[in-house]
Amino acid sequence: MMQVTVSTCGTSIFTNGTARVDVNFLRENANKKESEYTADELRKIDELIGMKMDMLTSAGPKEVQVLSAELNGFISFYGNGAKLDEARKNMHYLIHTDTYQGVKAAELIQAWGKHNGINMQAVKIDDLNTGSVDEFRLGVNNLVEWCAWTLPGYRSQGYSVIFNLVGGFKSLQGYMQTLGMFYADETVYIFETGGELLRIPKMPVDFSANAKQAVLNNFGAFRKMERGCIPVSECAGIPETMLDILDGRCSISAWGHVIWEDVQHEAYSKEILPPLSERVIISSRARDIVSGLPSDRITRFNQAVDKLSRYIDSGMKDNLNSCNLRKLKSDPVPPSTHEFNLWPDMGGWRGFCHFEGDELIIDDTDMGLGHNRH
Repeated sequence: MMQVTVSTCGTSIFTNGTARVDVNFLRENANKKESEYTADELRKIDELIGMKMDMLTSAGPKEVQVLSAELNGFISFYGNGAKLDEARKNMHYLIHTDTYQGVKAAELIQAWGKHNGINMQAVKIDDLNTGSVDEFRLGVNNLVEWCAWTLPGYRSQGYSVIFNLVGGFKSLQGYMQTLGMFYADETVYIFETGGELLRIPKMPVDFSANAKQAVLNNFGAFRKMERGCIPVSECAGIPETMLDILDGRCSISAWGHVIWEDVQHEAYSKEILPPLSERVIISSRARDIVSGLPSDRITRFNQAVDKLSRYIDSGMKDNLNSCNLRKLKSDPVPPSTHEFNLWPDMGGWRGFCHFEGDELIIDDTDMGLGHNRH
């Protein structure tokens, strides 16, 4: 069976076998972005990167396992290096922080993979650092979103999903263990005594059934929270583990996002949902066109309408880069005066709309207008 491996990537490649004075420097500056380092500090790290790269490319599997916790788990999974030919047939992701050290550590491991003919892809998760609890929570939400959009596609193609949690920092590993209940067929660690690989298979239990029902029972509230905090009074009936509550307002917690992403994709793909804003109206023509499209297009349409709803209700102040609502550059086709992004992978399909007072009317999609123009 084909496999996809997701490895939590820390900075062990820098700290393992490194002089204590350099380790202290690395730890003191662990959460810095590149722009926050001085030129001398960057030079110091870059020298360390060059040294570690030379060590990785010249070392055999056993030496590499000592140099990097992440590669220790990876190589152990493939028979302590005896089965790396299998690894070359599979896909491997390196989940890393948005810090400078996190980025560079993942790039080193990715370079080792390339050197050995193994397809490794570094994935930077924005805000995923330990600079503050609030920032880390945002990062975990971004991680959940990546898992939800990436891993189900592999499983639908028959891939087995492996979580390699030997490396990375402890706070992240805790969340990844939970995510593994939903997305991983197997989770691997290194056993504390003896350094043997500990493999934990997916448990044949549906942990999420009650949580999914809680989302379905409060679907409107979750859709609203997707665009921002809502009053705690609107969150009655939602388990507290699925919420972050601050100053009397609720947002979706990292755990809640795991369930929400799962339920959202299913619910958003079945039919066109009512806009969250009363000031956004979908025309019957747009409904007819989108309803006849594949389920993933219906999902994207619903998500775009949610973003438009947030934009309209904010007084057109919220950032809308992902939809990019804008005036038509070409000659308008009445009644449409504006367009927004829908499916870039389908040749730049767009939605077309116009304003009537303070209401936004979605008239059509690129299929309708494109054919009408010619």
